[in-house]
Amino acid sequence: MLHRLRRVPRPPRPRPRAPAHASPYYSSAPPLHAEFERHPAFLDLSSELDSAGLPAFAAHGESCVSVLHEPRDFYQALLRKIGTAKRRIFIASLYVGKEETELVGALHAALRANPTLRLTLVVDYLRSTREHPGASSAALLASLAAAYPHQVDLRLFHTPALYGWQKRWVPKRFNEGWGLQHMKVYGFDDDVIMSGANLSHDYFTNRADRYIAFEEHAPLANFFDSLVSTIGSYSFRATASDTVSPTPTPTIAWPTTNAVSDDPFAARRPGAALADLRSHAHDALSTLLRTWHALSPSSRAASLSPSLLSTERPFSRRTQRPSAPGAAHLHPAFDTLLRPVLQMAPFAVSHETDKVVPGVFRAANALATAPGGQGTTLDWTSGYFGLRDDYRRLAIECDARVRIVSAAPEANGFHNSRGVSRFIPPAYTYFSQRFYDQVVEYTRRKRRDEPRVEMSEWRRDGWTYHAKGIWLAPSTHDLALRLSHPSPPFLSLVGSSNFGARSATRDLEAGVLVTTHSTKLRWQLEAEVRRIREWCKGGEVTHELFERDDRKVPWLVKVAATRIEGML
Repeated sequence: MLHRLRRVPRPPRPRPRAPAHASPYYSSAPPLHAEFERHPAFLDLSSELDSAGLPAFAAHGESCVSVLHEPRDFYQALLRKIGTAKRRIFIASLYVGKEETELVGALHAALRANPTLRLTLVVDYLRSTREHPGASSAALLASLAAAYPHQVDLRLFHTPALYGWQKRWVPKRFNEGWGLQHMKVYGFDDDVIMSGANLSHDYFTNRADRYIAFEEHAPLANFFDSLVSTIGSYSFRATASDTVSPTPTPTIAWPTTNAVSDDPFAARRPGAALADLRSHAHDALSTLLRTWHALSPSSRAASLSPSLLSTERPFSRRTQRPSAPGAAHLHPAFDTLLRPVLQMAPFAVSHETDKVVPGVFRAANALATAPGGQGTTLDWTSGYFGLRDDYRRLAIECDARVRIVSAAPEANGFHNSRGVSRFIPPAYTYFSQRFYDQVVEYTRRKRRDEPRVEMSEWRRDGWTYHAKGIWLAPSTHDLALRLSHPSPPFLSLVGSSNFGARSATRDLEAGVLVTTHSTKLRWQLEAEVRRIREWCKGGEVTHELFERDDRKVPWLVKVAATRIEGML
């Protein structure tokens, strides 16, 4: 009987051959299996988001999506795409560093070489004018508007939450707490790079972040071009006439051609005028989303190369990888879905908090509680660790393994800064300690041997940490590979949100939820996670960490952090 139950070991499967540019993680990766046919969580998530009205853009993962890993790669990609853009460049960022003369010079050169090229720039008003009327980010960008007034539309978004006496009396370095234009969207013709990085020197050299490029995807680029233009139509315009100075003093005004023609900040009753602006912007964004969602899946799909189009159809059941949910009626090469995720509480748009993050956790729970799903892992990271209450609950109660990475104090962008901002890293230490205590308490109440939430700190000499995102990796169903090769992520959320109360309630955020069956893309996402975790070795968060003298948080910082948590 025992002899008959003994399984004959299978011969090892051949490993896929990695392309020359592949990471070492991909080159050593085992082949993937269609594990999603064994559990409906993947389909359920896509169906749920589709019902919520989030448009999905189909793509071929291997040819359309690529993960950039280093700040210098991001910077070189920006310069290269600026130089090759023929029709349009659209950029939304918090700010452009006032020292970024090379980047702005590349934009000058592109506009000069191509008189039909259109440049749309949306940055934050408060951050970009911090040094005004001196040399500022807005002044540097105004040189583009001065030199090419018919090609450049430079917009400064001002939060509607700050006006009147508060705007007059709150110091410039603190007024950003009321809300910012925080999206990081970089578009060039039919290419888009989604990131959490701004456009300044540290983000191009020694500030770790995430960058995912979507190439040759006209519908996706059209969507984000429309989104950037829509936000621009509720923003101030900056112009200049001095074509000699590299930083001309900008003229900042509310154009009558805006979606709301009269400047709401200058109205007799700005509170009422800004409430009208919020409502108007909500309707415009809702219309944008409904319009894209109503299109056929083929209208939202990327173009396929002739070699992919020539693929036999249908594939045999034995060899076919399942199509991406929502792309079932398209060509089988569409193995990836890209869903824009907007979190713009000033305009009552809340995809991330209401639909996406809760939906991802429901998918994680479904995968983890299925037979063989014990190894399901959800990775979550933010440079500024301050998860909102409902997110903390989702993480603590998750049935999957949750691994959280945040910046160590010395990797926080405010480490050793001047003034009261030097207390921001200790404030995040307090948030981390508070969450750690909640994890320990939940584990005790559930009588578990160990918590399912693992917390680590990222540190690298001379670097700061700004990455944010989510990855969901199911258990591999191949027992022979489970220990040495956990299944790589099939889902990742990339974008600007830090997943805190501020991102949820004050700033304008944008991201893309990537769900994929592409073997190559999944191993790229796995490589991204591993690169981040490489700098967490020895950085495990434990009770002893918070007992160290250098990690003790003064009680006044705890009180202040609790009071202004929604602004951090």
